[in-house]
Amino acid sequence: MNPISVKRFSILFVLLFLIAGAKGQKKDSIASLGQEWTLEQCINYAWGHNLQVKQADINMKIAKNNYTASKGNVLPSINGQASNTYDYGRTIDQFTNTFANTEILSDNFYLSANFTIFSGLQNLNTIKQNQTAFEASGYDLQSNKNTLALNIASGYLQVLLDQELLQEANAQHEVTAQQVEKTQKMVDAGSLAKGNLYDVQAQEANDEVNIVNSENQLNIAMLSLAQLLDIDSVQLFKIVRPEITIPDNPAVNQPDLIYSEALTNQPDIKSAELKWESATKGREVAAGALYPKLIFAGTVGTGYSSGDENVVPGSVVQVPETIIVGSSTETIYFPTQEYNYVLIPFKSQLNQNFNKTIGFQLNIPILNGLRSNINYKNAKLNELNAYYSYETTELNLRKNVQQAYADAIGALKKYHATQKSVESFNEAYNYIRAKFDAGVATSLDYNTAKTNLAKAESDMLQAKYTYVFKLKVLDYYEGKPLKL
Repeated sequence: MNPISVKRFSILFVLLFLIAGAKGQKKDSIASLGQEWTLEQCINYAWGHNLQVKQADINMKIAKNNYTASKGNVLPSINGQASNTYDYGRTIDQFTNTFANTEILSDNFYLSANFTIFSGLQNLNTIKQNQTAFEASGYDLQSNKNTLALNIASGYLQVLLDQELLQEANAQHEVTAQQVEKTQKMVDAGSLAKGNLYDVQAQEANDEVNIVNSENQLNIAMLSLAQLLDIDSVQLFKIVRPEITIPDNPAVNQPDLIYSEALTNQPDIKSAELKWESATKGREVAAGALYPKLIFAGTVGTGYSSGDENVVPGSVVQVPETIIVGSSTETIYFPTQEYNYVLIPFKSQLNQNFNKTIGFQLNIPILNGLRSNINYKNAKLNELNAYYSYETTELNLRKNVQQAYADAIGALKKYHATQKSVESFNEAYNYIRAKFDAGVATSLDYNTAKTNLAKAESDMLQAKYTYVFKLKVLDYYEGKPLKL
């Protein structure tokens, strides 16, 4: 096999491998969707895929980077600089301090450092401010996840409710279908008028409409839940149907106790408290700008110039000069020292041009357009606003806990009441059905009794799942995991 064939075969093999891997991943994804998901699995999946949760996580990472950067501000600032320049024409060589009319090449090397000794504790307070902001962002992330979990629990229970309502609609239709068959036989036997058959058949048609409506409600509930999870294949999405029972006397803590627990575990409270603390540190940072700032600075540097030369003595030559002595001239030779100009080597220039400076700088704020004063006043207002936000969050938490407790108790009472209603309407329905079968009750009486029973059963299911959800809300405020 020639090299070109080997190369083509290798590329084809890699492509087939990637395609097979992609198909395998798709198959695994479909297989996982084909399984029934528990409430916990739905919540965990949403936490890993929800875009708002991902954004909250990014915000937390940004806050962490800001916190890390503020810690670095207390370290000395060290910077290096190097430059290479060419000067043409008549210039002053910065190293020889002489005029030059030729091209001069200059190299400069600097290393500078400065350190803030005192700045009204701004750096330290900025560290604390960013630290609390970072911690608050972590609680914001948890709050986003908790809100998403509550929404998923609500959607999950709505699906369970709609599934039971669909089952109830099918059961009602089956009962009506059996009654149509009985009525048909009684009409054929002459014991009932044919109008009764028409009424029961109309009820059967109405039951079929109820089935269609229940199916549509279930499909919408499944779609809403799948969208909360950001799942594409809604048709393959299924959930587990746990057995949900309502005890006669469920144990529910009093709202004051739930509120006390919520104060210690709710991320919204922790976040608001930390943001208030961060705003307090922000005020202290702004106050630091009103104080003088003391800075230590130092530099070391060196350089090189192509015009920096050494004068080296050369040979002594006899220079003739004619002088007049009386009426005659004579030539006299004077010894003259010659000099040569030798460029100083690069390394030698770096050593001889080495310089260093140290100093202190004191900046005293006197008048800067009122910026520092305005910033300080705004920081105080931000601190007060953060405090009010914290107080509002606590107040809303108390209201929400009280409302959730009242809703749970109300839903439980309604559930018990609807249970009794179902029992009563079921007895009334059985009584009317027996009379209808005996021909002593009208089809209108039968349909009314059946409709009342169906409505009572629907109300009981609504109350049941409303109560379960309100219990989940109370569990959430007590810091308990959401599960069925």
